[in-house]
Amino acid sequence: MNTQQANPPDGWQREGNELVWNRAYGPWLVTARCPVHAPFNGPSELTVRLAVGGTDEKAILKDMDQALETDGIPASLLRQIPLAEIKAEARAALSRQEDRAMNDHYPVPARCHTEEDYALLVAELARMRATGTTAPQGELAANLGIGKATMSERIKRSKELGLWDGRRLTEKAHEILIQWRHDQKGS
Repeated sequence: MNTQQANPPDGWQREGNELVWNRAYGPWLVTARCPVHAPFNGPSELTVRLAVGGTDEKAILKDMDQALETDGIPASLLRQIPLAEIKAEARAALSRQEDRAMNDHYPVPARCHTEEDYALLVAELARMRATGTTAPQGELAANLGIGKATMSERIKRSKELGLWDGRRLTEKAHEILIQWRHDQKGS
């Protein structure tokens, strides 16, 4: 039996850097996970698991009987998962998130010296990608008045510092940006 919470609340919840959607279908729990800082708005993970547990012995037995009848995850359950609805709700929920303020440009310094400077650089790059900029590296280089080679070197240095994985910000970068926002609000 699974030791996790058998039936977390249905709907959307914030869990760290993810928005998580849950819905129980009999003894099965469907979960969709949407990283808040991903460069897309839909779920990156969808799981279906047996979620039998709790303290009500009759309910546990009933749920186990249902699970035994289906002999594993039923195909009919997979057809019931409202993926289009999940994606639409995720898009709406993510757009409301304070840390998804994609219209706010990050103040990238002309020169990068500190980890914070590099975190601002890759955050702006991620923001530009998320808002549909077709050539974000080139556009950001032009905005900063630097060459593409210099931009490439800065992005390479961001990877070396553990701030950028080539597609998205790392947890370390998010922590630096959270501290930066906190410092901005304080001044």
